Amino acid sequence: MPADIKITVKHELFSPPSFALMLLAWILSPYLVDAILGDLIEEFNHRSKADSQAAKRWFWQQTIHTTLIYLKKSFNSPSFIRKLNIVLPLALFILAFALIAWLSYADNLSDYAPGFWQTLLTGQAHMAFFDGAFWANLGDYIAQVDSVWFLLDSASLILALFTILLLIHLDKRSSFTPLKMACWGYSLVVLPYLWSLIHINSNHFIATEIGPIIAIGLITFLYTILPVSYLVHRKLKQQIQGTSRDKK
Repeated sequence: MPADIKITVKHELFSPPSFALMLLAWILSPYLVDAILGDLIEEFNHRSKADSQAAKRWFWQQTIHTTLIYLKKSFNSPSFIRKLNIVLPLALFILAFALIAWLSYADNLSDYAPGFWQTLLTGQAHMAFFDGAFWANLGDYIAQVDSVWFLLDSASLILALFTILLLIHLDKRSSFTPLKMACWGYSLVVLPYLWSLIHINSNHFIATEIGPIIAIGLITFLYTILPVSYLVHRKLKQQIQGTSRDKK
């Protein structure tokens, strides 16, 4: 936050909510923060003379309204979407790897919540993320990983190749927009895992048969998430280049 704004707030009888100030200072662009914060603080000081609590409520309303407007503009920015399309799939890739490593090396579920084993038998491996024992023991499981062989699965590889080739084929036929590529691509990424959940719950499998079915869904997800991210990234790049040429 700019130093001159700090000084202004310090010498006022009533100060705007500090968290609201920090939120605006963090969310707004540097070239906007001085002007917007200055106007909001000036109006807050004026309102505080009549009712300090009402002034604070007003300041929070303006903070939320301003934040939503700025976030909406950011979400519509191609550069922001490109960054999100890189960071989010990478984070999901890491989480999927951690979950697969856990399923491959975990041998004791006594620390987990009661009923967790039954949840796992329904194929809901993702529920491990909501159990503290998973995160507490994750480092031990990762340390046991000594090769990548547990990530190799022929069925998952076939499904992943089919998914990528299908997206490329559909793109050539109808020339996907970035949004359409993202919708199709990420839907196909999660489809195998959804299939594994439905397949497990629609049939009666013994415990040893459930693991390979979950593995197909998760490993296919692992194989496809980053290639799909690249395809979406490429479409976004083409869109930005096309927009730049149109402006010229």
